[in-house]
Amino acid sequence: MKYVLGIVFTLAVLGVGVLLFAWSGIYNVAATKPHWGITLSLIEMLRDRSISVRSDDVGEPDLDNAKLMEAALTHYHEMCRLCHGAPDYQPEEFAKGLYPHPPNMTSGHVQEERSRAEIYWIVKHGIKMAGMPAFGPTHSDPELYGLVTLTMEIPQRTPEEYRRQVQKMSSEGGHGRGSESPAHGEADQGHHSH
Repeated sequence: MKYVLGIVFTLAVLGVGVLLFAWSGIYNVAATKPHWGITLSLIEMLRDRSISVRSDDVGEPDLDNAKLMEAALTHYHEMCRLCHGAPDYQPEEFAKGLYPHPPNMTSGHVQEERSRAEIYWIVKHGIKMAGMPAFGPTHSDPELYGLVTLTMEIPQRTPEEYRRQVQKMSSEGGHGRGSESPAHGEADQGHHSH
């Protein structure tokens, strides 16, 4: 009985300590101040395990990839590339102020580290407190699968190929930012050459 009371007392003291720590305001939540190493490790472990466990049952439908890819390019160019970049497009200025920083999808690192199912789950559900919105409420499953397919292929696309597809999309009735070319539609810091 003494042992159980000791555990309960220890947990109560720890709980009160955590509440006092949170209430004190000592922890700096500014996006300009990185997490402590231990905090970052815990958050990354929590995020990675949560995504892995919840994406286990994600299946892939048999869909017409050509149509999906056209729609996916429109969605990616108008929304995703703003934070994640695209061939010959750097992320927008505001994305540089996000913490954690959105991964650049053109590098291929995300595609090496995550499965298609995990990327689908992230795109559909978003990630809390990371600036990654959930697109499931506003996009159909086929649209989401198209985005995932495009995301997996983005690192292999050349800037010329991507630019040509964006121009084709805008000439066929694309809207919004899709009609811009990287040289004229982006701020100087948003464009880079290879």
